[in-house]
Amino acid sequence: MKRFLDVVLSLLALVLIAPFCVLIILILRIESAAPVLTRSHRVGKHGRMVKVWEFRTALAEPDAMETVGGCHGEEVTRVGAILRRSGISRWPLLLNVIRGDFSLVGPRVELPRYVGCYPTEIRKIVLSIRPGLFDLSSVSFRQEAQLLANLTGDELEEAYVEKILPVRLEYAQSYVNQQGIWLDLRILALSLLRAFSASSDHK
Repeated sequence: MKRFLDVVLSLLALVLIAPFCVLIILILRIESAAPVLTRSHRVGKHGRMVKVWEFRTALAEPDAMETVGGCHGEEVTRVGAILRRSGISRWPLLLNVIRGDFSLVGPRVELPRYVGCYPTEIRKIVLSIRPGLFDLSSVSFRQEAQLLANLTGDELEEAYVEKILPVRLEYAQSYVNQQGIWLDLRILALSLLRAFSASSDHK
């Protein structure tokens, strides 16, 4: 049932957002000559490496987005800040959901370098199911932005690993233990509300 909902909802979402994706691509092209998509890798179920694409949010190389927040020491563009805050930059990841790499809801999709920081037993639990584009921590843990605000370079990396990652792992384990369709729908609804709120704040 979960896989069925993943595919159906992702396909429906792609149909609905297709015109907006075209508009975003045009805006990004006007803003900069850099590629409109950035490439990186995430860790899937059982530790399988997955290649992903996202809308560009910074003036970075297309394969350089392998750090906290998508870029490290790179200049986030004006449009990119809106795309990142609202979650729109991650829309292309819906294709990974359709392919079966991820689920719409699950433990947070994470970069390989940070999965390497997971304690062994916790890693087994968290990677036992498909990671999700939306997760429990994204709707329950609201202090992340404040904890990382105004940090760059090594300070940003250290704060993420020591303060953010442990909390996310707690939520990830909690999700694995209580996962279900109703919880997924609740997380999706709250995530969408948060995205719309973030978009409105930047108008």
